[in-house]
Amino acid sequence: MKSRKQSVIVAWLLCLFCIVVASVGLVTWLLDQSSWPTLFDFVEAFGWGWALPVLFSVLAALIISRQPRNRVGWLLMLPALVTAVSPQGFLATPPETLTPGRWLLLWFDTGSWILVIFPVFLIPLHFPTGRPPSARWNWINWLAIGMWAVFMVLVAFDDTIGPLNYTWRLPNPIGFIPFEEVEGPFLIIWGIGLVTVVLASVVSLFVRYRRARADERQQIKWLLYAGAVFAVVYSTLLIVNSGVGDDSIRGWTNLLLVLSILAFPVAIAIAILRYQLFDIDVIIRKTLVYAALTGLLALVYLGSVVLLQSIVEAVSGQESAISIVVSTLIIAALFAPLRRRIQGFIDRRFYRRKYDAVQTLTQFSRTARQEVELEALTAELLRVIQDTMQPDLVSLWLKPEKGNDFRTNTG
Repeated sequence: MKSRKQSVIVAWLLCLFCIVVASVGLVTWLLDQSSWPTLFDFVEAFGWGWALPVLFSVLAALIISRQPRNRVGWLLMLPALVTAVSPQGFLATPPETLTPGRWLLLWFDTGSWILVIFPVFLIPLHFPTGRPPSARWNWINWLAIGMWAVFMVLVAFDDTIGPLNYTWRLPNPIGFIPFEEVEGPFLIIWGIGLVTVVLASVVSLFVRYRRARADERQQIKWLLYAGAVFAVVYSTLLIVNSGVGDDSIRGWTNLLLVLSILAFPVAIAIAILRYQLFDIDVIIRKTLVYAALTGLLALVYLGSVVLLQSIVEAVSGQESAISIVVSTLIIAALFAPLRRRIQGFIDRRFYRRKYDAVQTLTQFSRTARQEVELEALTAELLRVIQDTMQPDLVSLWLKPEKGNDFRTNTG
């Protein structure tokens, strides 16, 4: 009990530290601005510098206060701490002299990104119980710790040292390993180890899902949903950013990336703390329906605008806004029927059991309106309940006319 209270106190103190440091950094950044910042700069300061450490630390403290031995809470707290104390603002320009304090700051900054991504990569391994699926999966933890230790040792003895963004480098007074060796063969081997950690952690989550109970599967679905959203957003933004150099678009893409990352701690906290409040299957189903609907409507809209515009230009010889108006009306007319068709296809393909149950109930409602024989109606009702809910035993009690006993039909 005492250790539990100590863990909770430490968690909330760390959370308070993250909030204070991140808030001070945000206020300092705002005061330093001589003009209104761009959306990209604002997302960098507010999203990455403030929202990420605050949200991660608060949700981590909530998880730790409920389940102090659950490693997932501590894995969320570590990126919050590292992000909050990031020394990037102090490393914009090279110092005149490299003091021991500045050397430590540079050394920490170079390896800080590992303390941000590795805990996130290890969350699937420990989710949702806080432990790997079995003891045989512990090698992933030791591999991650070993990779971080090796990296920090090599950075300490690299012949040059500088900030993580490599804007400048200084000679390392204790370094003797050539920078080219660290950036060359070592990174290839180290990258293989990184991929191994990520893939093994994800595989362990799927192994746990196959062996899990129904409630634990619902929890895992929350994490998988957040991961799928991040994967779609990240892959899409890679394509967009590679083809577009506009600063305003880069600002919006940066905002979407931050929001997709912040979905991770939210989904984890809901799954661990109060997952029963929400049905994740409904959220997944709605996401599939409206994502497909949005994509199809966008294609129809763009195609109709191009087609109608070309027809108008061919007839009148000039551009007209009528193609946009007509395309908008087409989209409005297609929205409802297309949504029903997409929802029906997704229900048949991914939610077959629920779809069959809905169809059975619809058929029973038609039968109930037409059937006049009580015996036939009760038999049909028992059949429908058996098909849709699949209970071990179905019993139906009917209240007959006065003076008679209750009549029971069992199936």
